[in-house]
Amino acid sequence: MSTQKMTRRAAMRLIAGAPLAAGVGGFPAAAHAADTVKCINLGFVLGIHCPPTFGILDECPKLGLQVEMQRFQRMRDALQTVSGGTGDIGISEPIMLLHSRQAGNDIVIFGNHYLHTTLVVVVNADFIQTWKDLEKPDVTVGINSQGDITQVMTIGGFLKNGGDLAKVKGADVGGSGTRVRALLSKRVQATQVHFDQVPEIQKSGNYKVLLVPHKEYDPWVNEVVFARADWLKDPANRRKAVMFMKGIIIGSRKANADFAYYRNSFVKYATLKEKDTMPEAEMRTHWNALSREIGVWPADNAFRVSNLEKLLPYYRAAKAIDDKPIDLKAATDLTIVAQALKELG
Repeated sequence: MSTQKMTRRAAMRLIAGAPLAAGVGGFPAAAHAADTVKCINLGFVLGIHCPPTFGILDECPKLGLQVEMQRFQRMRDALQTVSGGTGDIGISEPIMLLHSRQAGNDIVIFGNHYLHTTLVVVVNADFIQTWKDLEKPDVTVGINSQGDITQVMTIGGFLKNGGDLAKVKGADVGGSGTRVRALLSKRVQATQVHFDQVPEIQKSGNYKVLLVPHKEYDPWVNEVVFARADWLKDPANRRKAVMFMKGIIIGSRKANADFAYYRNSFVKYATLKEKDTMPEAEMRTHWNALSREIGVWPADNAFRVSNLEKLLPYYRAAKAIDDKPIDLKAATDLTIVAQALKELG
């Protein structure tokens, strides 16, 4: 039987954990021991973000990927940092990314950060009983900004119920806390707030929830993971992307299975001031709503082109994207999550 000598270079590569041959589908068979990636994300972390954040920062290192997280207050900054080449992987809303592709930026979406949203549309029931009431001249709809997810989310429900957008008056009101104050002061009569803000709002007057996104849409896509197409062409970077999504999926699955895992991720990463004094019963209520009722951390990541296709009409109605065709197959890469799921089982 013949033997094959291993060169010193090959031996050192093996010791270092580097792949000697490519794996299936263009993915290297293993990751480098010191693989690193720079992730660009939003500056705040709510309960919905905590398990995927824990997955990225705590689970990924166990897989051989160290993630440096840089945070900005605006999603636009995250997009610009990645498209400009100073960030590797970004997290942002799909609307902005698709509009960026229409402008010529070769950005590729390859996974969900989470699914759905904690936002709901709340209205002052003294002014609004049905969707048609949004057309009243004395009604103003508060949104975060023109063309963003808060406007599109509201427009979708409105259009589904036969509304005329030309008759709706809107106002830019950034931040859910600011929108709550605008609603209570009657500056606006309808707006988007987080579901856990609703009970306190309802103590102040006649307010009701008009739209719950996970019930209205199938599903609502709020934040996705993306990178530059040229970055993803490198097999070593594709391997990093797979490990990144494995981290998110592991964090999602563990949070669904175990409240203690969610609690730990919340205490460690949430940017909410009240997290250290929040009663465990309240934390468990939030976890139950996110995991059981809304289903924000799907075990398979639920990343599908069809999910975005169903939302495109509302993106266009809000003028968030241009009124021209979008090649969603070119804008997305399903193989990253597919490989992650294959390896996780």
